[in-house]
Amino acid sequence: MKIACDFSLTSAPYRPTAAPPPWGTPWASPISGTAAGLVLDFAAGAYGVGGQPGSLPGLMAFTRATAASLINASGQLVGVPANTSRLTHDPYTLARLGLLLEGARSNLFANSATPATQTVAVTSTPHVLSFYGSGSIALSGAHNATVVGSGSYPSRTEISFSPAAGSLTLTLSGQVQAPQLEAGAKASSYIPTTTAPGHRSADDAAVALGPWFDTAAGTVVFSGYVLGASANDRIIEIDDGTASTRLSLLWNTVLEKPQFQVWAAGALQAAIAPPGNAVPLGTEFRVAIACAKDAFGISLNGGAVANDTSGSVPAGLTTLRLGRASGGAQGQIITESLVYYPGRLPDTELQALSA
Repeated sequence: MKIACDFSLTSAPYRPTAAPPPWGTPWASPISGTAAGLVLDFAAGAYGVGGQPGSLPGLMAFTRATAASLINASGQLVGVPANTSRLTHDPYTLARLGLLLEGARSNLFANSATPATQTVAVTSTPHVLSFYGSGSIALSGAHNATVVGSGSYPSRTEISFSPAAGSLTLTLSGQVQAPQLEAGAKASSYIPTTTAPGHRSADDAAVALGPWFDTAAGTVVFSGYVLGASANDRIIEIDDGTASTRLSLLWNTVLEKPQFQVWAAGALQAAIAPPGNAVPLGTEFRVAIACAKDAFGISLNGGAVANDTSGSVPAGLTTLRLGRASGGAQGQIITESLVYYPGRLPDTELQALSA
């Protein structure tokens, strides 16, 4: 006797033996299993709040008054319209890096798509010159140097210098593509120009706090890169719209690493930097910060937790900002992910989350 059985997917309805895991399970804290209140995983393209999935436009308000550029999933340098967030990629591996956020900059090099030798007016502040290609640019007048390119896109050559105030002549030779001369210490994303300098406005990314936010205690984990920053430029800030009441993860240019500061009504409550090595600009890092009354902490790349055991959590916080303070203080960062947990997680978990 032969018995035939139909094991095809259509032979019977599928009935799971257990309920599927909540959406936020992959972001639950690794030791206590605390559920994330907010997930902004730009590298993975996953976003959610209060344990439910959401869309990036639905969670984050984003503005930028001008167009800007990014590297797309094909590794190409492309422009995007104003008020469009920039999810940029590695031009070599094509991996999505995260959300690119920058302050305002201007490209002083005219006709950048068809560049030619020219003279521009500069001030006696730090400048940076960048371009693609294997040609060279000779600087004369306000500063003297010759910059030789390292090759075609995506290889970008840049040099920082401090000219005298006056006229700077840039003499081009060979293959020079997308040249950019800007005030600042590090080159920012490409700003195309025509017959006059081009301008890119600052990126502004913010999340309004909601019921998912614990006003008494919390933990935030940031993963990403600081590409360029001045002293106290922000990586994360949670504030009431002013500089006097805030939780800030900022860039300490002396220590060359993040620092956690807490201010309440103009009074400093905590200022702590993690132990361990400096983080070179452009290097990926992961940092966890936590706060509760008399219990502030920070851990960098899985290292020991630095604590401040006195101070209050500021009241009246309304907004979480990425890459800038309410009044500016903005460098150049790429945010891979930001995850917020309600409650002050223990130090062992801060280390695990930042590893």
